[in-house]
Amino acid sequence: MFAKIIFSSVIIISTAAIGYILSYQYVQRLQQLKNLYLSFQLLETEIIYASNPLPTAMERVAIKSNKSINKIFTDTYKILSSKMGYSIEEAWNTAIYRNIKNMSLDKEDQDILIDFGKNLGCTDKENQLKNFQLIYLQLEKQQQLAEELKMKNGKLCKSLGILIGLSIVIIFI
Repeated sequence: MFAKIIFSSVIIISTAAIGYILSYQYVQRLQQLKNLYLSFQLLETEIIYASNPLPTAMERVAIKSNKSINKIFTDTYKILSSKMGYSIEEAWNTAIYRNIKNMSLDKEDQDILIDFGKNLGCTDKENQLKNFQLIYLQLEKQQQLAEELKMKNGKLCKSLGILIGLSIVIIFI
C-alpha cells in the first residue's frame, strides 16, 4: 500500500513537472522577445545616434543585453571582426542560426530576425531608422501573440500535466 502511494506521487509529480516545464517555454519566449526589443533599441542608438561602426555597435549591445539573447550580438560582432569576408547579412544570419536552437523563439520570430538582417548596415540612416521601426512593430505583434499563448497554453500545459498524472494513477493503480 505504501509503495502504491509513493509510486502514485512520483507519477503525478513527474507529469506535473513536465507540464510546468512546457508552460515555462511560453514565459521564456515572451521574455526573450521583450529582451530583443530592448536590445534593438540599444542597437539603434549605437548605429543611428552614436554613429558607431556595426561591429562596435554589436559588441556594445552584446555587453548590455540580457544573457538569453546576447550571443546573437556577440557572434555577429566576432564574425564581422574576424575579417573573413562575411557580409553583414551573412554574419547576422550565421549568428541567428547558431543561437536560435538555444532560445524559446519560434520560426516566425526567427524569420523576423533574418529579415531585419537583410537591410542592416546596407542603407543610409533614414532607411536604417525605418528598418528599426519595422522590427519594433513586428516584435510588438509577436509579444502580443506570445502573451496570448502564454495565458492560454501555459495554463493548459500545467493542468494537463497534473491531469495526465492523475489518469495514469487511476488507470494503473
